[in-house]
Amino acid sequence: MISPLPLIAEELCRGCGDCLSACPGDALELAGGVARLARPSDCAYCGDCELICPQGAIQLPLEIVARLEDN
Repeated sequence: MISPLPLIAEELCRGCGDCLSACPGDALELAGGVARLARPSDCAYCGDCELICPQGAIQLPLEIVARLEDN
């Protein structure tokens, strides 16, 4: 099973830290001047980091779909 985690393209990241501020789970950190997923278990895969990144360095490659069941 593929784990839903954001992918960070280090070559695009400028280390601005916007994603760190946007992450509600505090799952990201800056290391070596670029963002990295430091605490994967704290990532809610909410997409806030992807939306705020001005460089487009973060991607959430999986789409999470909820199915509502009839009662």
